[in-house]
Amino acid sequence: MSKLEQDINGREYIFYEDKNMREYACCNLWMKEKVLSFNKYEAVAVEIFNNELSEYFTFTPQFGRFEGFTDLFNYLEYWLKENEIFLTQVSISICELSALIYKIDLETMILGEEIERICGSDRFTYGYREEEKIFFNKDNNEEVTVKEWGWYQVSDEDEVYEYEDIDPQF
Repeated sequence: MSKLEQDINGREYIFYEDKNMREYACCNLWMKEKVLSFNKYEAVAVEIFNNELSEYFTFTPQFGRFEGFTDLFNYLEYWLKENEIFLTQVSISICELSALIYKIDLETMILGEEIERICGSDRFTYGYREEEKIFFNKDNNEEVTVKEWGWYQVSDEDEVYEYEDIDPQF
């Protein structure tokens, strides 16, 4: 059985000698090829936007500028606070990547050239807002309503598409 180890930056991994591979929480490092391959849908292409702002980046959990972050929304809250932008003033568009592969320097563990990127089939838009949640309290045998702030997916149902009146057979 392989044991948990740490790299030079303190990230935990399991080393599989038979595959010559390090398995991190969000990706695999192929030692011989010097390639870091993110797990399906762990890495995402992100756009933060509003009427005055449009910021694009690729979230590579635990690597690059995202060292110390495994959760995208934790990083978003950190980035928005650092840039003095209120959470409620932006929308976030996320494209999950089914593949993201980088070259990596094994001595410094710094990401190199991006080798491959394959976008998933879905794109999601989130907004930070208050949502009403209903829970059933079995002790009191009643429904309890609470309001919570968080990142919630924005529905596309309200969007009007420019070509929606065109017959789909054309």
